[in-house]
Amino acid sequence: MVAIPTARDLLDQGLVTCPDTLAEVHEGLSGSGGRNSMRYIEVRMYGGLHFRLLPDRGLDVSSAWYGCIPLAWHSRVGETPPLPVPRDDDWLKAFGGGLVVTCGMQNVGASSEGHGVHGGFSHQVVRELRWQRELRGSDLEIEISGVISEIDALGVQLRCQRRITTRTGTAEILIRDTVTNLGAQSTPAPWLYHVNLGAPLWSGDALLQIPSQVRLPRDDVSASASSNWSAPMLDAPDCSEMVLEHVLDEETPGRARIENPGLGVELTVEWDRSTLPRLHQWIHRAKSIGALAIEPANCSVLGRGADRSAGRMPVLAPGEERSTSLSVTVAPIDAG
Repeated sequence: MVAIPTARDLLDQGLVTCPDTLAEVHEGLSGSGGRNSMRYIEVRMYGGLHFRLLPDRGLDVSSAWYGCIPLAWHSRVGETPPLPVPRDDDWLKAFGGGLVVTCGMQNVGASSEGHGVHGGFSHQVVRELRWQRELRGSDLEIEISGVISEIDALGVQLRCQRRITTRTGTAEILIRDTVTNLGAQSTPAPWLYHVNLGAPLWSGDALLQIPSQVRLPRDDVSASASSNWSAPMLDAPDCSEMVLEHVLDEETPGRARIENPGLGVELTVEWDRSTLPRLHQWIHRAKSIGALAIEPANCSVLGRGADRSAGRMPVLAPGEERSTSLSVTVAPIDAG
């Protein structure tokens, strides 16, 4: 196998004189600049990924490409501006998909206790947005960071410091979040990463690998997926979504992998189970949708009221902080 020159090789030898050639960050505005426009950040890495971040939607990851292969699932809603105060099922009306959509900070899953589906995180505008590029070892590394807040003057005061890093030579996105309760009262703080995957990656002979021994369906409809959750399947146009919770042994690391031999690639999602101990899987097999989501979380997807009743509500005390991490990595399938 021929060795590919590293970013440092190319820079030190003077073959590349501008770092933008190897690790490019481009900031722009979608649309024509009107009320439906949003900021975006495009990142392109030599030997790595090409992906798009949305600073006006919680700095979540929208499109992502590995070479010529798109990775993310997108709905027909597309990229839309944030809703001022998402309530009830409003979240779904603005759910365009994308590689990573963050759910929280005050609710995850069904609308509950006055909070809409999946909370308001992905409708928050990032503050203190900045990016930097540094040569670390043999690779150029880009870090993009910002602050996402859900704050009431006299009530809940939650702040998330988000850092997203990627490097040349490695097709990986690493998201690290630290959520802090700045308020004087303990507050519920559920959290879930909605990692959305679709065709062509999730199609054909693709196979999902999750080392779970038990899978718990969210409802009666979801029970039908308990025995055939690991392969892409298309069903009737009007079939319903299904959700399973995968129960992992305590010592099992947080890892899920999709292999697609037809494309010759595998995608791995990894997370820190010390702060994200639960794993959900969203499946929608309607022929017009065909979606899969891998969802590491610290809570259920039934809403904060259900977690409260079950005695499993994630809570942050005054001044307490919680750090979570999620990585998405793509690589060629090892033929050996």
